[in-house]
Amino acid sequence: MPRLRRLLGILAAGVAVMSGSAAEAGADPVVAAAGDIACDPDDPDHGTGDFCRQRATSDLLVGAGLAAVLPLGDIQYNTASIDRIMAVYDPTWGRVKSISRPVIGNHEGGWAGYFDYFNGKGAVDGPAGPRGKGYYSFDVGSWHLIALNSNCSKVPGGCSAGSAQERWLRADLAAHPTHCTLAYWHHPRYSSGHDGSSTSVQALWQALYNAHAEVALVAHSHDYERFAPLSAGGDVNRERGIRQFVVGTGGAFFTGGLDTLIAHSEVSQNDDFGVLKLTLHQSSYDWRFVPIAGRTFSDRGSGSCHGPSPPVPVPVEPGLPPSPPPAVDRTAPVISSLSLSRRRFSLPPRGRGTTFRYTLSEIAAVRFRIKRRVAGRRYRSVGTFTDQAVAGRNKRRFRGKLAGRRLRPGAYRARLVALDYVGNRSLPKRVRFRVVRG
Repeated sequence: MPRLRRLLGILAAGVAVMSGSAAEAGADPVVAAAGDIACDPDDPDHGTGDFCRQRATSDLLVGAGLAAVLPLGDIQYNTASIDRIMAVYDPTWGRVKSISRPVIGNHEGGWAGYFDYFNGKGAVDGPAGPRGKGYYSFDVGSWHLIALNSNCSKVPGGCSAGSAQERWLRADLAAHPTHCTLAYWHHPRYSSGHDGSSTSVQALWQALYNAHAEVALVAHSHDYERFAPLSAGGDVNRERGIRQFVVGTGGAFFTGGLDTLIAHSEVSQNDDFGVLKLTLHQSSYDWRFVPIAGRTFSDRGSGSCHGPSPPVPVPVEPGLPPSPPPAVDRTAPVISSLSLSRRRFSLPPRGRGTTFRYTLSEIAAVRFRIKRRVAGRRYRSVGTFTDQAVAGRNKRRFRGKLAGRRLRPGAYRARLVALDYVGNRSLPKRVRFRVVRG
C-alpha cells in the first residue's frame, strides 16, 4: 500500500509539472502602457500625494512578466533632455527599458534626448523607431502593434491624408493583414480631459478603422478614460469600431476636464495613477487598469478582434508613382559567441553573480529563459527576462534574481531566443551554470 501511494504521488507530481509547463507555454503575452510619466528633476514633490509617482507606477511593471511596455509619450517633464531622463525616468521606468517601445509626446523637446536614450546615442534606428520619424511597427504574439507620432506639426509631412506617415501606415497595414491590431500614440483622437479631442490625427484613425484595427492607446490628458468602440466618424460601432483608452496616469500629475464627458465615454477618472495591462489572445484581448499601491480604482473587460483586414489601397500623390509596400523581412536574427563571465558563482551580496556575453546579428529583443535541473537531465523553468540587444557584442549582468526571487543553489540552464522587430525568431542558444550559494 505505501508503495502504491508513492507511485500515485509521483504520477500526480508529473501531471502537475506537465500542466504547469503547458500553462506556461500557452500563456498569452501581456503588454502594459501609460504616458505622462516622470516629473521634472527640480520638482519638490517627488513621490508625494498626487505628484511625481513615477516610481510607484514603475513598480507595477518590474518583474511582472510583460512582453512589452508602451510608454505613451511625455516620458519626462518639462522637457526630455538626456540629463533629465537619466535623473528621473531612468531610475524608475528605465528599469523596464529593455522591453520598452515608446512614442513621442509634446514634452520630448527636440527629440534628441528621447532617441539617444531609447535607441542609443546617435543611432539611426532602434526600439523607438527611425530617428526623426518616431513611427514604426512590430509584432507581439499574434498581434501587430503600430507606434505613431502624433506631433503632427513637427513630424515630417504631418499626419494628414497623403502625408509620409499616413502613407507608411496604410502600407504597413496592407503588409500585415493580421487578425488583431493595436495602435498607440500620444494625443487622443477623443478625450473629455485636458486639451480635448485631437482632430489632427483623424487621417491616421481613418486608416486604422479601414484596416479593422481593434485598440488605440493614447495619453496627453492626465487621466484615464475608456471609450466605446468607435467608427471613423466617431459613432459607436461595436462590430468593428476602435476602442480607445486614454492612459495619461503614468505618475507626473493629474489634469482636469472630466466634469463634462464627451459622447461615448464609458469610464473616466483622474484620482489614481496606474497602468493599463492588456492580455493579447489569439483573437481577443482583456484589459485591466492597475492602480498604484494603496489606491483602489480599477477597470477591466474584454473585447474581440475583427478578423484579418481587407487589402488597403495606398494613396497616390498626383504625378507620382505609388510607394511600394514595405519589404518583408524574413531574415531571422542569429545569436553567436554565447558565454558567461562565471559559470559557478554566488549571488550578491556575498557573490557577484555573472554576466552573459553574446553576439547578435541585428537589433532584437532577446528572451532569457532560466531552468533549474530537478532530476537527471530534466530541467524546470523558474523564470524569464528580456534584453533589448544591439547588433554586435552584448552584455547582460545577471544577479540571480527572477521576479523578485533569488535562485536557490543548484545547476541551471539558460536558453536565449532573439525576436526581431517584424517577428523573425532566432534558433535557440543554451549555456549552463551553477549557483553555489544563494
